[in-house]
Amino acid sequence: MRWDYFTTGLAFIGIGATLMLAIPPPGWPKIPLPLVHILIVIGAVLTIIGAIVAVFGMWPVIPNPKPAILGMGISILLFGACAAWFWIIPESSFSPERPLRRLIAYGRLDLIVPWNGSSPQFHGYNVGVQNVSSDTITARVMFINVDVDGTKVMSSTASQPVIIPQTQGTIFQGRHNLTEDVPVSMDAKKITVEFEVDYDAIPESGIRRSYRKIAYPLNWANGKNSAPLLEPQTVDEWER
Repeated sequence: MRWDYFTTGLAFIGIGATLMLAIPPPGWPKIPLPLVHILIVIGAVLTIIGAIVAVFGMWPVIPNPKPAILGMGISILLFGACAAWFWIIPESSFSPERPLRRLIAYGRLDLIVPWNGSSPQFHGYNVGVQNVSSDTITARVMFINVDVDGTKVMSSTASQPVIIPQTQGTIFQGRHNLTEDVPVSMDAKKITVEFEVDYDAIPESGIRRSYRKIAYPLNWANGKNSAPLLEPQTVDEWER
């Protein structure tokens, strides 16, 4: 047994393990990130060197076959390290995946319900998408669904992708498939619109999805001899 080699190896292992475990935040939160990476690499190198030196110190007393004993020892160390990683280190200690940055805003959302002199008529819906990023993007509307008191009057399918330059915008138009506008009952309470816009930067950085559900209550404040007031009310929205 070479005690000088063995104790030196254990010292290197202790120093290396301390560098790898104590330096990263929250241990030393004010250390610059590049320096943290450098010290972790140094700690890993010292740990490996220490393990090699310690094995040299134990080599004379290791029973034969020595390679088999050495392999079992390394396997036990790896198993212990992985078990500690799985059960002891909390999941919150790892940085969560950063969400994709939002790149669009809605410039105008137009519910087109003209008044024919006696009743409102549903014609369509416009979704104005504005590129508010410093990148050129592609966007398309996946669907636009419109219903009057739960009765569907329009359901459009996905549009073709449109390229939108920086600070520019585009309007996606949703129209029903009938030759004439759809009459809206004078007793109707509200018109509900929901749509989704999918978009990505150029070059690709990940598809974002933007959803809105908006209700337009029919307000007959001016009487039923004139067009109703349609003030939008957001029911649901999300960005993913």
